[in-house]
Amino acid sequence: MQNLTAARVAKQLFSAEDALDRTLGETAKLISSLCEARIANRLPAIAGQRVIGGAAEALAALERARRSVLDTHEGLADLREEYGFETVAAGVLHKPEGAAPQGALEAAA
Repeated sequence: MQNLTAARVAKQLFSAEDALDRTLGETAKLISSLCEARIANRLPAIAGQRVIGGAAEALAALERARRSVLDTHEGLADLREEYGFETVAAGVLHKPEGAAPQGALEAAA
């Protein structure tokens, strides 16, 4: 029974992580589209600043939410160890400890 519960929690955790990444990407695309629309329509830089700023604030809030879900992930791993639950493999299996981001992720870090 514990494995079924753990598998359900793990599946939902990975789903939440993926959803946040997709939403971050879509929000970043929105900001890009807003900027491109301003340029294409030859509007002054001030045009739409409040709208772009709002979208940028949403992006920052999503990043904080992503960080919180990753903290939750880490907390669940701690609980697993503390109570001796079996590891449930439901997401990416290779997660190097303390590895620095590389490539495009390195530039973003």
